[in-house]
Amino acid sequence: MKKLLTEWRKFLREQYGESEDKGFPSKVYHGISIDQLPSVRDVGIINLPTDQDIEDDRMGVPTCSSPHDARQYGNVVLEIDGGYLQETQQFEPYPNSKGCRVKMRDSASTSGSGVDPMVDRLGSKIPFEAISNIIFTGTPNIEQLKEKGYGTVEISSFTADTGEINSLHKPQEEEV
Repeated sequence: MKKLLTEWRKFLREQYGESEDKGFPSKVYHGISIDQLPSVRDVGIINLPTDQDIEDDRMGVPTCSSPHDARQYGNVVLEIDGGYLQETQQFEPYPNSKGCRVKMRDSASTSGSGVDPMVDRLGSKIPFEAISNIIFTGTPNIEQLKEKGYGTVEISSFTADTGEINSLHKPQEEEV
């Protein structure tokens, strides 16, 4: 079934001139709960698909094109650098209604050995280095976050009244 879907996508790209590498938006957003933040810092954003996800072709880390959309999925929004994802050449964007799913590229699919369904079971992992901004719903303790290893990324918060993003810490401020 996976082979059939892969070949169908390839056929559609050839027929309608869709390019293989569409590229990522400059920024994508992923919402999480605050208790998941240490895990993301240590191992990255991981998405392990269920059998139903694989069957429905919903593999990859779900992201939104707007931080306000991502805010619906948790009280912390991670801003992911699309340029980083593009440069590593390890990820592919799969557009959806809110943004895109970020899926790890299956480099073996074009090697002649075919598509291995086991690759899908491994899931997708976006490293912490790809995160350029952590946006909180409330005002966080900046010093405590820096001590816990988050000082290398920008730290922001949504304003309570308008929902705008207010930058609280930029990593380049430390270098001066």
